[in-house]
Amino acid sequence: MGFRKRGLILALGIALVGCGQNDPGLAKTMAITDSQRNAIEDRIKSFSVVNVVGDNVQVAQVEELPGKALYAGCIACHGAQGSGGIGPTLAGKSHEYIMGRLMAYKAGEKIGPQSNMMWSQASMLSEKEIHQVTEYIETL
Repeated sequence: MGFRKRGLILALGIALVGCGQNDPGLAKTMAITDSQRNAIEDRIKSFSVVNVVGDNVQVAQVEELPGKALYAGCIACHGAQGSGGIGPTLAGKSHEYIMGRLMAYKAGEKIGPQSNMMWSQASMLSEKEIHQVTEYIETL
């Protein structure tokens, strides 16, 4: 597969990941019923600490690993759960293994046939960010 074709596939994958039905502006214009509000509260309870005071719902955000946001750039090729796709499976790999690979890509080393795709991704990350994304990947 040529470099241009891989680049096009990668760009398409990234664009598709950004698509979705979640429009924060739309939520502000919609009327919501009590049953819908209750359903939303039930869905977010596992992610947050929820306090209901009268008609107000107070949500305390649960702290996430800093690497989760960084991993968003990896999802198109490695999957949301690290199960692979265009890129290899990351779930189940050790911190040392992933950290070593990302540092090698950052240094421009060729590891496999898709190394050229990873060079630019890894070069944008600091060593601290590589450590953070690696910690997040370990949780997948």
